[in-house]
Order: sequence, then structure tokens, then C-alpha cells
Amino acid sequence: MRTLAGLPETPGAVDAAGPLARFNDPAGVVVASDGTIFVADSRNQVIRRLATNGVVSTLAGALGQAGAVDGAGGAARFDSPSGLALTADGALVVSDTGNHTLRRVTLAGAVTTLAGAAGVADFTDGAGGAARFNSPLGLAVAAGGIIFVADCGNHVIRRVTTGGAVTTFAGAGEVWGWRDGIGTNALFYSPVGVVVDAGGELLVSDANNHVIRRIATNAVVTTFAGAAGVDGAADGPATTARFGKPAELALDARGNLYVADALLHTIRKITRAGFVSTVAGAVGVDGAVDGANGVARFFNPYGLAVAPRGQLVVTDTYNQTVRELVAPFTVAVAAGGGGTVIEWEAVAGAVYQVQVKATLSAPWADLGAPVTAAGTAASAVDGGAGGTKFYRVLRAAEVGR
Repeated sequence: MRTLAGLPETPGAVDAAGPLARFNDPAGVVVASDGTIFVADSRNQVIRRLATNGVVSTLAGALGQAGAVDGAGGAARFDSPSGLALTADGALVVSDTGNHTLRRVTLAGAVTTLAGAAGVADFTDGAGGAARFNSPLGLAVAAGGIIFVADCGNHVIRRVTTGGAVTTFAGAGEVWGWRDGIGTNALFYSPVGVVVDAGGELLVSDANNHVIRRIATNAVVTTFAGAAGVDGAADGPATTARFGKPAELALDARGNLYVADALLHTIRKITRAGFVSTVAGAVGVDGAVDGANGVARFFNPYGLAVAPRGQLVVTDTYNQTVRELVAPFTVAVAAGGGGTVIEWEAVAGAVYQVQVKATLSAPWADLGAPVTAAGTAASAVDGGAGGTKFYRVLRAAEVGR
């Protein structure tokens, strides 16, 4: 865990490098293929850019100035922007929450309104400016450029075409509750985050129901993890796991789902099989500590994104920072290949070092040269003498992101 930009619990509105930059309740976050990070800096009313050299700049909007103006760069205005997604052409889609609209921002900073009417909170399907949202939050872009929106105040998931035509995909508009079902027969309660998996299905953080929902491509809604209406912090199988108030979501290359459990100040992981674990932070303990796993501390983490090298980028909202962590990965050890085979989950292009020792009290020693992963799994072989051994796999320090 490390802090990339901002200073803990120090809100402000400063473009600068690393700890000299200031945010004010950073929310949604996305990472481009070149490692550039974009942040919806909600209370500063702007979209920020964090370059790979650590420098924070303002892409669109004017720091601290709310409004609803389309335009270029600093001439544009937002009102509490919260959600971000990247389109195939590299542009950003923004859920302009306080304006109840969806906006489009090019990488040159040109802002236009895609759907909704500024300042009008309602529930209406329709094209472009005829559609109505109520506090839209999380966004995800699917195949063909289709945008899915967690329309939080309307308790539904909306579907938006590239031309701005809005329909309701799941949930009953303006009706909150919990019910699995098909399309508008299902019920949500303040959905926040949404992601699209490799098969085109949606995963949704149904925040006030304290669960993660799955929506199939045919709009069938089921509960993936947690128990509706029951909050908590339990890890384990999906049916017995419990969440506080899940915020945004992110999927890695292996299909693992990460959840910013904002109320609990933790980052959770859900495997494809549905096993839930806490990978960073301490349940119910806020703070601003960099460190591994349970040593790290967050203060209402909200936004999540997976960077090209596989690390997670987190907007630690009440700490006013953007942070990065390498999530734990599974390591397996078995006999074979002329010795002992060590295999682990990996990120293509990342560098790992396997280490070994014969007793718990012995120092760790490198096992061979570092391994550069070619895909989502990597391995090494210990061909030395047998007996009891202990292994660990370290992810090598990387330059930049």
C-alpha cells in the first residue's frame, strides 16, 4: 500500500505533484491503458488527472465552482461528479450526480451532456435530454459502448446507448427494496457501484441492502454475496459473508471482484467461486496508514480501479487521497517438474521473486532469478534437496505504474 497523491485528512484544491496535491472527497476513479489515473473530485466539482509521474492536474471543470455548463476544460462546470468510466475511444463518461446527468469528457477536456437534464431529478426513460436520473453514481461500459448506470436515487440500473437513449435494465423506478427477479421485477436499495465481467454480466453493489447482486445478460437479477438487509463484516462463502456499505467495484484479469466497503474502511475480495476475504484495512477502524493487508488503514474508501499492472487504485475519500495497493494473490506448492513447483496468481508483465527458507527462524533467500509473468499465472521450480521448506512470492518493485 502506498499513497500516490494528496495528504491524509487535508481537503483542498491544489494541482501539484504527489503529497502536495489536494483533493476534496475524491470519488470515482478509472485508469487508462498507459497508467494515467482519472478521478472524479466530487466536492471540488472537477475531473482530475494523475499522470504516471505523480503530477495532478485538472482536466475539466473549475476547482470549487459548481454548475452545469458544457464547454472546454476550465469553462465546463459540474455538480458533485461521482462516477467515471472509460469508453473505447478513450473518452470519459461522468455521472454528474448533483446535476442528475451523464456527461462525456474527451481527453482534451471538452465536456458535453450525454443524457439527463441538469438540476432535474426524476425517473424517465428517453433519448438524451428527455431522460431523467436521480443521483446517478457508478458507471460501466460494456461491449458496443453501452453504458450501465447505478441510478442510486431511483434504485435502478439504467442502460444508455452511445447516442444517449436511456432505458431501465433492472429494478423498479423510484421503488426501493430487495427482490431477485427479472428486469423491472427485481428491487434494489440505493445501488452504488457497477462493473461488467468478461461474459457481459453485471455486478452491482446494492449498498443499502448490504449485498452484491449479479445481473445476467437476460436481465435476471440474483444475489451474489451477502444477506439482504443484514450488515456486518464476515468473510467466508458468499452466502454467509456480510458487508457494511459496499461502494464501487473493480474486476481483475482473473475475474476476482474487489469491493470498497466504505462503512467498514476496508477493501474486500470476492473470488469467482464466491469466497469473500478482507485484503486491506481493519474492520471499523479508520486511519491513514500505508502498509500491507491488515496494517493499512482507510477512511471511507469509495472508488476502485485496476491498473494495467494489476494493482488496485483506491480513492480514500475522507482521507482526501488517491492510494495504490497490490492485492494478495494465491500461491500453491506441489511436487512435480523435477522438484517442488511453486505456482501463483499473476499479472502479465509483472515481475515476481520466489523466496525459500528451511525453518521459520531462518532468513529468506531468493530462489533463482526473478520471474516475469507471461499471463495470469506464473511458476518456478525448486530443484534442490527435499525436506520441509517454506516459500513466499514477492512482487518486485515497479517503476511507475
